[in-house]
Amino acid sequence: MQWDPNDVVDSRVVAFSEWWINLKDFGALEARAGVYLFANAKYDIKYIGTAGARKMVEEVRSAIDRKKNKGATRVRALYTNSNKKAQSLKKYLIKKYNPVNNRT
Repeated sequence: MQWDPNDVVDSRVVAFSEWWINLKDFGALEARAGVYLFANAKYDIKYIGTAGARKMVEEVRSAIDRKKNKGATRVRALYTNSNKKAQSLKKYLIKKYNPVNNRT
């Protein structure tokens, strides 16, 4: 399923990366808690993960190491102000998008 831009207005989201960035440039993401999404060039969501406080870049790197980026070329972050809100948002987004790389 393609990315829905309305997801950035979810009440759990306090900030977000300005737009999708090339996956190889993930180090430019802020080191905050939140949810990250991997997508292809057509913005089809391939994977959704969470990051705890100050862990966004580390968690994206870990997901790439675990091959969760299969079919993805871009990444975007939705920042939250708590790990609990990040987990809740991830659960909602996985249910909505049903990403292929979250099923394995």
